[in-house]
Amino acid sequence: MKRQWHGLSQPPQGSWWEASLFVSGCMLGGFLGSYLGGAFKKQPWYDDSPKPRFWPPQWVFPTAWVGNYTFMGLALWQVWQQRQRAVVAKPLVIFTIHLLHNFLFIPIVYQLKQKSVYVLMDTIGLCLGLVTTVAFAHISRAAKWLMLPY
Repeated sequence: MKRQWHGLSQPPQGSWWEASLFVSGCMLGGFLGSYLGGAFKKQPWYDDSPKPRFWPPQWVFPTAWVGNYTFMGLALWQVWQQRQRAVVAKPLVIFTIHLLHNFLFIPIVYQLKQKSVYVLMDTIGLCLGLVTTVAFAHISRAAKWLMLPY
């Protein structure tokens, strides 16, 4: 017997429930990558290293990433909704590579403990973010704008 969802056999297509699954998936991956990579532990090599004056305080990063993963999940959901009207396979593969990079960022950088690796991973992430934004822009205007904060 199928479980009933407010009188329906499943959540309606394009619902807030579906969007929350996409956002939750992005958030969960980001949390796991950060947790497994040691982001919740003190990292003296990073914390005590000199930074430019404009460098934000450490509490800004998790706050910003909650926003980033929320917007990325919503952008992914926007593209996913267009799968019947547009070819979304390539943008979804690009997004997956981008997301995987984000999930692996902390484990790689915190394991190797080198600023050059941090800069390289950051540069790759920004490039992947730009490529993902452009790929999503061809599918959904909303997805493009949701990816811009990245």
